[in-house]
Amino acid sequence: MRPTWNGHVSFGLISIPVSLYTAVEASEHVSFRLLHRKDKAPIHYKKFCSKEDVEKGEFSLIEKEEIKKLEQEAGGSRGEMEVLQFVEFGSLNPLSFQTPYYMAPRKGGDKAYSVLREALNETHRVAIARFALRERPTLAVLIPGPRVVSVETLRPFEELRDPKDLPIPASTGKSAEVKMAKLLIDQMAAEEFDPTAHPNEYKKGLQKLLASRRRFSVKDQAPATDNVVDLMDALKRSLGKAKAAPRRAASHRRGVA
Repeated sequence: MRPTWNGHVSFGLISIPVSLYTAVEASEHVSFRLLHRKDKAPIHYKKFCSKEDVEKGEFSLIEKEEIKKLEQEAGGSRGEMEVLQFVEFGSLNPLSFQTPYYMAPRKGGDKAYSVLREALNETHRVAIARFALRERPTLAVLIPGPRVVSVETLRPFEELRDPKDLPIPASTGKSAEVKMAKLLIDQMAAEEFDPTAHPNEYKKGLQKLLASRRRFSVKDQAPATDNVVDLMDALKRSLGKAKAAPRRAASHRRGVA
């Protein structure tokens, strides 16, 4: 695994050299490409400027250097992940979670990393931090586990829609139905979530379907027949011209010699 980010986690006077690693295995994701049904060639989307498509709205011109300056001012020191506060995990909205990473110590940071991990576990808290990821100022949460500290980047809260307009029923209080539901929850409760007990049946079926189909390469496809037809037509016309052209008699050729 190659690190995505290298830097230091700092809180108080403590600075821990760490690296971030992508926690998601991209190769496990089954993706599709659109192919042209006629010749099986991949379909590409092209970027273009269309004045007609911009009927409303206005634009402002911003230089690349100006954006760079804002990123540096908002993101803090380069390679520095600053812990802003410690909060209870339950106070976070899971809908804000964006991209997961693993955080591992670099040389010289093993002890401090272990101290941070154990302290977070024992206090049942997580750390809210800010750092520059790919030059962009990013808010993140450090989540302790039994062995590794995970980092989850957070979406800006403005991007989450307010559910106030949804048709949500009011609280029913402690009705008999709620008591029965609590009993059912207790019966179905488990000590911890085991993802292996709930495999992705859709993915398994999709992989089986793909394995049953013959694979092909676009390069292996037969050339378009249009050129073949044009070539055949050209050959026929060439033969017709050759037959119409007068041939010199053998005696004439001998006379010239």
